[in-house]
Amino acid sequence: MRIAFMFIAVFFTFEPTEPVNRSMTLHDFHYSRLNLDWSEESSTWQAILRVFTDDLEEALSRQHGMPVSWKLGDDREHGKANESIEAYTVEHWQLLNSEDAAIPWQFVGKEVDFDLTFIYLETDSMGFMPNLTFTSDGFFELFSDQVNEITVNAQGNSHRIWLTSEDPAEPLFPASHD
Repeated sequence: MRIAFMFIAVFFTFEPTEPVNRSMTLHDFHYSRLNLDWSEESSTWQAILRVFTDDLEEALSRQHGMPVSWKLGDDREHGKANESIEAYTVEHWQLLNSEDAAIPWQFVGKEVDFDLTFIYLETDSMGFMPNLTFTSDGFFELFSDQVNEITVNAQGNSHRIWLTSEDPAEPLFPASHD
């Protein structure tokens, strides 16, 4: 009984010395995954971006310069959520052509599954270009250890690219790709 009382006393008298950041407490690693598929049928790049919902909400708030109650996936979701997600995503996950110009994404939509948000993107129809670069600095403003993984699936080949703040851009295809 005495141990239980001491535990309760310590628990209720503890005061954190720093404010608690919700996005920093839910998970210890900072990671996104984007599956990038070339569709022969539509001649488009199709992407599914998977991110932690709390990280996305924090990034959107920073993008707006103030805390916003986004409530992603909730019936009370903020009215500008999709617009803000589209703006953030197309700015921070980019497919670049050989002149380093961004190939525009079309925001198809999103799905929220509690702590994960799936964001769907697609390019306009275009010819296949082997000399593309993928760049991503998504969430780098939040976390110094953020890693953005890109899985590329095109013409029967598949490989992964890992982008970090030290190396935020990589050619989409290895030099040996035909």
